[in-house]
Amino acid sequence: MIESSSFNKNRHSRHTIRALDILDGEISRSNAVHQSLLENQSQALRTITDIRNFSASNNHAIHIRELLFSKEHLEEFATGSIAKCFGPEYKVLDQRKSPRIPNGLLLLIDRVTEISGERQNLNPPASITTEFDIKDNAWFIQESNYPGIPLSILMEIALQPCGILSAYLGTSLVIPAENNLFRNLDGNIKFYSTPDLRGKTVTNKAELIKTISSGGLYIQEFRFELSVSGSTFLAGESSFGYFTQGVMDKQSGLDLAEKRLKITGQQGFPEGYISLNSEALLSLGESQTGRHLDLTDHIWLRKDGGRSGQGVVIGQKSLKGNEWFFKNHFYQDPVMPGSLGIEAIAQGLWAIAADKTRGSWSDYTLVDFACEEPVRWKYRGQVTPENRNMYFEVHIKERSKSVSFVELKADADFWVGDVRIYSVENISMRFKENRAR
Repeated sequence: MIESSSFNKNRHSRHTIRALDILDGEISRSNAVHQSLLENQSQALRTITDIRNFSASNNHAIHIRELLFSKEHLEEFATGSIAKCFGPEYKVLDQRKSPRIPNGLLLLIDRVTEISGERQNLNPPASITTEFDIKDNAWFIQESNYPGIPLSILMEIALQPCGILSAYLGTSLVIPAENNLFRNLDGNIKFYSTPDLRGKTVTNKAELIKTISSGGLYIQEFRFELSVSGSTFLAGESSFGYFTQGVMDKQSGLDLAEKRLKITGQQGFPEGYISLNSEALLSLGESQTGRHLDLTDHIWLRKDGGRSGQGVVIGQKSLKGNEWFFKNHFYQDPVMPGSLGIEAIAQGLWAIAADKTRGSWSDYTLVDFACEEPVRWKYRGQVTPENRNMYFEVHIKERSKSVSFVELKADADFWVGDVRIYSVENISMRFKENRAR
């Protein structure tokens, strides 16, 4: 008997939810193990080294070769011929819509120095090593809304090699052609420190942990670490999924049952809030351009509000559909990077920190995002050119102040329209006094 179209759609939706539930369970089970690794960095690095050494000796299980993909190769993969980057066996991907890496200003890899894995085998071991040169006058340094490397840039440097490794393994040659949208789903990053990266080369070593197939979805999990001159300053894990257009069009968000209401819709708002428009926000930062990383039109602050009563930041931005990042992320598949949603949240943290540190506490430099707990994120939706507004709330849960630094820790949520699509836990900013001024 042929099933009805509506029944098929409902069944597919149930499969999608079930697959994401499986992913949540996988990540929950791995978090405790991963946290223990992060608490002992040296042991984690030894473990990763052992895995790579085992991979190198097991010639029957994996094919390894050192090679160099230049910036030109990566630019070709981003917007041109995938076959010209990876070889003639990928030619079929040039003839159909296929996942790409970011391009233009958002391509934050200069070269691939090493890659390993058996092509069209989606199981580990497989790994990649990339490098990115951060110039003193890099656009994201000049245009940052707060002192230091933007959080979104650090996230992109960490995550982009995962997409290259997945593509190199030939994932799109193995899975159904209609699963041609590549999306980040979940992740966590532990910041050990954030050194001054200006003029430095950042090395990323990433490896595939597992590939999961369920309900027509294909999900891959990766582990990564960023270092400068051999010293690791962050490490984390993240999962990505290959989706069909139909699945992504049914954007249900994080709230499948009871929806979390926005503060701006509550009775009495904005009484008790400090209101900052875009011009006032620029005055809080060092950048006066507000061009590419201008991710808020308006922010409201309340120092005694939020879920913990420690303070809350609300931000919103109107969208026109022609924002610069849609062109750069991705070719033939415009969507705002989730990292820019988290960047907007980080800018909200900076706004409340800058407001708190006026007067005798005005001379601060952002040192890093270091925190005892990893920052964790979950994405269950996307911002596309069809959307006309985005909104976020940052709920401060801990604040510290001493004679030498100010630190804020928070949880946050992010909406597109009325759909909550991102959640972020343990986002942290630490500021120290700039005595050189």
